[in-house]
Amino acid sequence: MNLYYWNVKNNFGDLLSSFLIKRFCHLDSKWSQPKEAELVMCGSILEHLPVGWEGIIAGAGKLHEETKLKFNANILALRGYLTAKGIKGNFALGDPGLLANELVPLQEKKYNLGIVPHWTDKTLEHNKIFKQFSPKIIRVTDPPLKVIEEIGQCKKIVSSSLHGIILADAFNIPRRIEMAPRMISHPKTEGGTFKWRDYLSSIDEILEIGVTKEGNYNKITDVQHELFDVFEEIGNIFH
Repeated sequence: MNLYYWNVKNNFGDLLSSFLIKRFCHLDSKWSQPKEAELVMCGSILEHLPVGWEGIIAGAGKLHEETKLKFNANILALRGYLTAKGIKGNFALGDPGLLANELVPLQEKKYNLGIVPHWTDKTLEHNKIFKQFSPKIIRVTDPPLKVIEEIGQCKKIVSSSLHGIILADAFNIPRRIEMAPRMISHPKTEGGTFKWRDYLSSIDEILEIGVTKEGNYNKITDVQHELFDVFEEIGNIFH
């Protein structure tokens, strides 16, 4: 199938789509331009889709809260309640990255703390609060399966990457959200806190920056089950 995701920079969260499609639908995919895509799944990419687009949306979100979406897509899932606001239909809410722990074997815990900086974040790994624990620095630009394995090997995660937090939730690892400076200083290009609040709304949480906590496990499990159903539907459509 033709699959669109943001690929200007290697970023494991954006690259998850093809891995998930292969794992759960046994389907191959190739990257395509938005207008030619049959499916979009991970990332804040709905603004990239042309007016009248008629493909399948299975978990993607908006980058900006004020965006009005104008397409005729088959919506199976959206990332969260904020993206879904004003959109009619019967669809799941949640980021497909919540199933990415299924892409690797169960991981042995090797690190007390993992740091997952957003690819623009040059400060998080140098924060003295965390350096004292000799953390494992996890690069989101590394191959996706390597990133997933390394997150799964940590007892706690601190991340300024949204999918760093989503993977911590998938593995049921306590996590702490930090904001990459560029997210705050460039809200027009980076979206500010919107994508965080959008994802967290899907698991009945609010954004708390700088607080170490476990994700809402019961709700996360519910969302994971709904996402399994979404992948089953994708498989039925394309097989």
